[in-house]
This record gives sequence, structure tokens and C-alpha cells, in this order.
Amino acid sequence: MIDMLSGDIELRSKRELIEKFIEENLPHISDIDAIQDEFERFWHDEKIMALSKMCEEEQLDQKQFKALIESYTNYGREPLRDDIFKCLDNRPSILKAREIGERILDKMREFVQVFVQGMTG
Repeated sequence: MIDMLSGDIELRSKRELIEKFIEENLPHISDIDAIQDEFERFWHDEKIMALSKMCEEEQLDQKQFKALIESYTNYGREPLRDDIFKCLDNRPSILKAREIGERILDKMREFVQVFVQGMTG
């Protein structure tokens, strides 16, 4: 599985998380049947931590931003920049708005790529 993921640059973050699970969690799981449940719990926890970190770094309201991500993943439509700005604690100046909006949208895309695409059953 790791070899398969290592060839695709887009999957690098996913690979790093899977390796982290294998190195840190797998040695402590004695029941083979529990591996999938433990991995799902690990993935969920990592997803929550990544969302929290992103919201803290960008000063986003986590509840509103999570709703944007869910809308994006459910309907496949990226949010408008104004929708992203509604999640910010402070609306950026006109000069910074494009840069900040693009940066946050890029982070959202990466988050979805890592934690959502290809990981739901």
C-alpha cells in the first residue's frame, strides 16, 4: 500500500499519515480484527486536528468553515471567496482579499484531498 502511495505526489500527505499510523499505532494493536476500527479512529482524530489547526492559523470560525468543506465535498462546488470571508474573524482589506481567499481555498482543497477523497467507504 505504501509503495502505491509513494509514486503520487498528490498522495504524499495521505501516505505520511498512513505511515504515522503504522509506526505509532499498529504495534500497540493486539487484535488484528480491530485494526480497521483503530485506523478509522486515528483518521478521524487527525482530520479534526488538521481542521482545528487550519482554522487557528487562518482565524476561521471552525463551525462555519467545516460547513463550507462539507458543502464542497457533498456537491463538488468550491465556495465563493465571499463565503470564505464570512468564516474569517476579520474581513481582509481589498488589497489582501484575493491572496487570503486563494490561500484558504488551497488549504481547503488539500484538506479534502487528504482526508475525504478516496477515504470514504
